[in-house]
Amino acid sequence: MNAFASSASLHERVSQLNDLASWQEVVETGERLRLHPDISLMTLQHLIENLGREALKHQKYQIANDYFIELEELTAVNPVSDVFYKAVKSQGIAAYFQASYTQSTLAYHRALKIATLRDKPLEIANMHSNLGLAYTQTHELDLAILHYVSAHQLYQQHGDTQDKADIMLNLSGVYIRQLRYNIAEEMLLRAIKLFNELQDDYGTALSQANLGVIYKHTERWALSRVSLMAAIDYYESVESWQHLSFEYANLATLSLLEGNIEQGLTEANFALYYAEQANSQGGRREALYPYAQALLAQGQYQQAKESIQEAIILAKEAGAALRERDSLLLLSFIESSLGQPRQALANYQKYQRLQSKLLNTSLSKRLEQYQDTIAENQLSQEIKTLKQYQALQKLQIEQREQLVWLGALFILSLGIAGVSVYRKRVLQLTKTELSRQVAQRTAQLQQVADELREANQVKSQFLANISHEIRTPLTSILGHTEALLIDNQRDQNLQSSLRVVHRQGEHLRDLICDVLDLSKIEALQFELEFTEFELESLINDVSDMFQHACVLKGLKFVIHNHLRDSLVVELDYIRLKQVLINLLGNAVKFTEAGSIQLTITIVEGGVEFVIEDSGIGMDEIYLQGIFDSFQQGDNSISRRFGGSGLGLSLSQQLVDMMGGKISVESTLNKGSTFTVLVPCVPSSMPSKIDKMEGLKEFKALSGKVLIAEDHDDNRSLFCRLVSSLGVDVIVANNGATAVEVCLTEFPDLVLMDIQMPQVDGLEAFKILRQAGYDGPIYALTANVMPKEVKAYLEHGFTGHIGKPISTDHLHQILAKHLMYIDEISAMQIDMSDLKASFLATLEEERYNIVDLWESRQTKSLQNACHRLAGAAVTFGFNDIAQTAKQLEQVVITTDRMQAQHFYLILCDELKVAASSEQLNVI
Repeated sequence: MNAFASSASLHERVSQLNDLASWQEVVETGERLRLHPDISLMTLQHLIENLGREALKHQKYQIANDYFIELEELTAVNPVSDVFYKAVKSQGIAAYFQASYTQSTLAYHRALKIATLRDKPLEIANMHSNLGLAYTQTHELDLAILHYVSAHQLYQQHGDTQDKADIMLNLSGVYIRQLRYNIAEEMLLRAIKLFNELQDDYGTALSQANLGVIYKHTERWALSRVSLMAAIDYYESVESWQHLSFEYANLATLSLLEGNIEQGLTEANFALYYAEQANSQGGRREALYPYAQALLAQGQYQQAKESIQEAIILAKEAGAALRERDSLLLLSFIESSLGQPRQALANYQKYQRLQSKLLNTSLSKRLEQYQDTIAENQLSQEIKTLKQYQALQKLQIEQREQLVWLGALFILSLGIAGVSVYRKRVLQLTKTELSRQVAQRTAQLQQVADELREANQVKSQFLANISHEIRTPLTSILGHTEALLIDNQRDQNLQSSLRVVHRQGEHLRDLICDVLDLSKIEALQFELEFTEFELESLINDVSDMFQHACVLKGLKFVIHNHLRDSLVVELDYIRLKQVLINLLGNAVKFTEAGSIQLTITIVEGGVEFVIEDSGIGMDEIYLQGIFDSFQQGDNSISRRFGGSGLGLSLSQQLVDMMGGKISVESTLNKGSTFTVLVPCVPSSMPSKIDKMEGLKEFKALSGKVLIAEDHDDNRSLFCRLVSSLGVDVIVANNGATAVEVCLTEFPDLVLMDIQMPQVDGLEAFKILRQAGYDGPIYALTANVMPKEVKAYLEHGFTGHIGKPISTDHLHQILAKHLMYIDEISAMQIDMSDLKASFLATLEEERYNIVDLWESRQTKSLQNACHRLAGAAVTFGFNDIAQTAKQLEQVVITTDRMQAQHFYLILCDELKVAASSEQLNVI
């Protein structure tokens, strides 16, 4: 009981540390308590945490950092505890106030991971906000904005007014760095209003200080001094030496701009004094810059040089690139004044290099795009000019030949022989010159054509980039709109507005997809996926989509189906459906009364689809360009019916890729008829298409199969599929385990995933063959492109099984290598629990991908995308699988901008899918 009372008394004394007046008393009391014989581990942790907090309060930042490092070591046994999280986070805070921004960023990233593991949304938001502050100081503004946006989204959902005011204040700092002063000023005025409502004097002072910086840069110097002095008055009242050093440095700069050198020097000295009081290297760095300027203005060149050199060293250590850049330029001026031209030139060159490094990369990209557009126009003009010049040359040559003939006639009287020799010689010279000029012009035209082709590729790439860039916010808009529709089902007025937003968003998404598909086709990056399906199912699918739309417009929708029963074709189901939807959609759009007919007929060599309507029709003149991109009959059609004119162009290119043909016949005011002929070999055999869910009967098998797959949900699903056939299954979650199990169990067959940790599938295959295992090994992977499959077969694999798995195909492969037994196995695969399990991991997958992207771990990010794509396609999340695969392919290239597009889209898709799972809407 006495021990407990003693422990409780110690805990109370530790809690009273913050009541002590001076830092010296805090240290002395803390050390006495630390040496107390009855102090427990928990009380010691509490003591170190309070000492660190008091050190921060008294602006002893290095000492605070040491305390929090010690606290981290004491609590490392529980890395998700409150105290451990605070220890890591506080190290970042201490480093930030010391202006050690790189060290601060590392600590904040560690704290963000801990907050994510703790699943605390506000802690996650706070760390994103702190990272935004740190990246703003190092002028990595793209990363700063990325973290601020993440924080803002979480604050909107979980935060309060204080959080929203804080993030507004922080964002204003980014806009100030981007020189977007109008936006920053608006945000700060709103933030001050919120801080006043919250009676948050500290937030108000921070906002006033930032306003002072804006007013200074926009030459409203009187307002600047008022705002800075308001912030200084507050900081003096709370004895915040760190902030005082920064604001007096800003005041000194303002005085120098006003031409008051003496006052500027005095204020710079105040800034240096307060930086020394706070032991702040960041405050000293900021104060040295106006201090050196004032000394330069007074002719104290050597002292000015020493001061600015110290500022450069401090800026480099902190990663404050902007201050380093400005200081290099000032050092160059000072050295010129000292008569040191070589040193001045060297430092000016350093300034230029750093300035180039700090240029905004997105601005550079836009300039390149504008330049490409200008270049394309110039190339077209050059081709036109060259053609005109070639025609002129031809005319001149013809005139020269005529002159030769005239000359020949003129001198005919001088002798037939002389004239003949002269004429032959002139003709030979003329032909030689003509050949040379034609060859030269041909080479020039070829070069221009090549450059024009490259410009066209730039255009296609731009379309692809901008389409992806628009899809990023659009995915989020649609996802949140769907969530609001579910949450507000009783509010009919809101439901009506939300449905309009959602409908128009889907229309915009379809338009963007058309642009993206066209750009992929032009860039030769588009491939069809041929599968077997019953044509009847496609017709029913399309019929269901347009029956209701026709009823609403009072149209008669008739389908003439001349197909045989159970007709199976091998085509790209999605793209053929896309063509029919485009054509039927146009028919409904341009038909006000009458009927729309769809006729399906088997013809020689394929299937013919005829879409006939009684709509507005077209003149013959408009039919000539109806399949061109962005073309409609005339501007009145676009104004009346809407649309971009992409649908028919895309449909024609898709049909061309299928080897088919699309044509149109139309009469103005009577209607149009579109005919699509798609070559294929129809069959009446039952379809081989399988679905993952449902009841199937197969003859049971006997044997042992090893499944090597690193994704838990995929591995569970494949295990169910194989074991349902009566086969014994052994599993491995990586290549190393697969080798070990295979060489001890000797299974009859191995299904080997390709990309796995420790040892990948290709290396595992090689080791097994070298070790003497000669059984069949199949590559089990989501890589299904023909060149990829061919590569696996060339590597030596027995065969290839693509994800998602076809149960028929799987049974055929197993039956080829295993023994039948005399019983029937019913393969009923319920994958609902596995799908739910996969959905539950998506948020964690998103955080992992964000961490890998931000830390630029390219190889690990590539592996994570491959693993995610394989699992997503297995469980039917094709959009996620496609985006992950695209990111996997481009992340290893030098096109960081393109990779960032896919990265942002993937993060949005993962977030929407995870949110949909929580709302139970998938």
